[in-house]
Amino acid sequence: MKISKLASGLFAAVGSALLVGSVVLCFVGLNQPSRGIQPPEEAAACADAVLEAVGSGDFDRAAKLLYGQPELGLEREPVTTEGKQLWNAYRDSIAVITDESCYGEGTNIYQTAQVTTMDITGTLAQLENRASGLLKQKLESAEDPAALLDGNGEVQKTLKDEIRTQALTQVLSDAKTVTTQITFQLIEKDGQWWALPDQTLLDILSGGLG
Repeated sequence: MKISKLASGLFAAVGSALLVGSVVLCFVGLNQPSRGIQPPEEAAACADAVLEAVGSGDFDRAAKLLYGQPELGLEREPVTTEGKQLWNAYRDSIAVITDESCYGEGTNIYQTAQVTTMDITGTLAQLENRASGLLKQKLESAEDPAALLDGNGEVQKTLKDEIRTQALTQVLSDAKTVTTQITFQLIEKDGQWWALPDQTLLDILSGGLG
């Protein structure tokens, strides 16, 4: 009889402990982020292709992986030698770092990465300042500053071009970089996986000048 009562009390205590434990686990579960879906290999391959294209400066290839094919102006190649040099330096400066593959949040799939690029806006501002400084030095050190001017009293175009080329080479040699985070969603349409870019990625692909 005593054994029976003891067993009943023990089972009751165990049952109460299990009940309390279940309630605690439920509350803990409410505070934990919900697990997303497992990204398929095709989605991961698309994400890797986008990051590889961006990191290598192949913006045309990256653009072809973006859903909706947004207008980025990539078909407009710089006309001047100066513009081409600046754009090529910008693309060569890009580095992509990611800590993980694409991941699921709820029913959506995302990819996050850190992208470092040359500060092209700041570089352009420095270019103007550097060119002005070099031109001033050139005029001040010339024995006959008037000889550097054309018939209208303006600095000769050949000298302007020379100064700007020199200034561009200097600012590119010590150009600053900026690091930003991109997060793009991966979506599947008609059996094809695409990247749905955020504004930061679009700005990177346009050099921040779009």
